[in-house]
Amino acid sequence: MKVATNHLYAASPDVVFAAMTNPEVLVEKYQSLGHHDVKILDHSVTGGVMSIRSRRGVPMDVPGFAKRFFSPINVVQQHDEWDPMGDDGVRRGTWQVVARGVPVTVGGTLRMEAVPGGTTVEMNGEVHCSVPLVGGRIAEFVANDVLHTMRGEESFNDDYVAHRPKRRRGVA
Repeated sequence: MKVATNHLYAASPDVVFAAMTNPEVLVEKYQSLGHHDVKILDHSVTGGVMSIRSRRGVPMDVPGFAKRFFSPINVVQQHDEWDPMGDDGVRRGTWQVVARGVPVTVGGTLRMEAVPGGTTVEMNGEVHCSVPLVGGRIAEFVANDVLHTMRGEESFNDDYVAHRPKRRRGVA
């Protein structure tokens, strides 16, 4: 099952990228979404590629047909990788989310580009479930949860870039 968002931020790509990759901001964002025990496991740049790995407990309102496969709080690990901005002015990346003990894989692509009025960020992905018979229903349930989380992240990022602390001249 496919998931996708395309969001316009009223800020430059540098500001949006910093909001989406700063470990302190990521912890604050996930906590604001109700996630538990948020940890940034890795935040590194190798060969120009930014890699961020996080782990957190994600609460879910699990429907009856899926209770055999999900807990009310599922521990997920997320890995985002962002390439340097290309000559075309576009920054591309990938994202993947894996839930411990859950027969679902989720992941896809990221795209960030300056446009008039700010920056667009596109997230495209797919949810796959390996369970026979109810796999499609489980994938749909997870896809709806992923889209809800994506929209929550976009809302947090909107607020963050609008109200981020301003740097004083001469102060890093």
